Amino acid sequence: MTDTPVLETQAARFAGDLTATVQAVSPGCSPFAATAVADANRFVVSQTPAQGVPLRVGGEPLLTLLVRFQCVLDGVGRFLAVEKSGIAVHAGQRASGEPLFRFEYDRRTHSVPVAHIQVHAHRDALSHVLARAGSGTQRARRRADSTGIPALSQLHFPVGGHRFRPCLEDVLEMLIDEFGIDDAGDAKAALREGRERWRHTQTRSAVRDDPAEAAIALRELGYAVQWSGGGDEPEPQRERLQAP
Repeated sequence: MTDTPVLETQAARFAGDLTATVQAVSPGCSPFAATAVADANRFVVSQTPAQGVPLRVGGEPLLTLLVRFQCVLDGVGRFLAVEKSGIAVHAGQRASGEPLFRFEYDRRTHSVPVAHIQVHAHRDALSHVLARAGSGTQRARRRADSTGIPALSQLHFPVGGHRFRPCLEDVLEMLIDEFGIDDAGDAKAALREGRERWRHTQTRSAVRDDPAEAAIALRELGYAVQWSGGGDEPEPQRERLQAP
């Protein structure tokens, strides 16, 4: 049984955090709220009303983000986990029709990568938006100063930073699934094993980036963990933790 009060409390806190984040970028946009789904084993965290997050250039709407998270308790039944999420980026002031692109996550899917980016727009649609883009950052200024037509290849999509980026096995499996690479079906077992090795390595690296948080998580699972290295405990590697 799901502990509904625990999930509701954590989902409401998550909604508050999201509200603070988006209103820092888009002041006055509608806040996020947590809404129970069916038997309250899940909560949807989305804007209320779901008008999207407007992003403006020179006071004029350029893009609108539509954001939605479906949350459950994790496997031990104590902490909020995101079951599904969607961040869709639309051109203009309304989140309607097909987005330009979207970031999707579905922890239960087996037919596509659990975390992926889908590009809906054709090159001309994105070039039109890029041509209207602001010049408040170094990359944006460089694009604005260019005399050429903005290209889709100039966009840089984040996919997990230092520790949680896709591995080679992810790319190879995508090529097999999406392009039907010849005689590659038997390779998936090797790809799964390689992915597991990669994630073991990345888990250890992530722990070294923030050992205090790792110790907290282990204690919550029942492990006895204490610092015995002498001197002060290591500080978190904040530059790595904060990098996109």
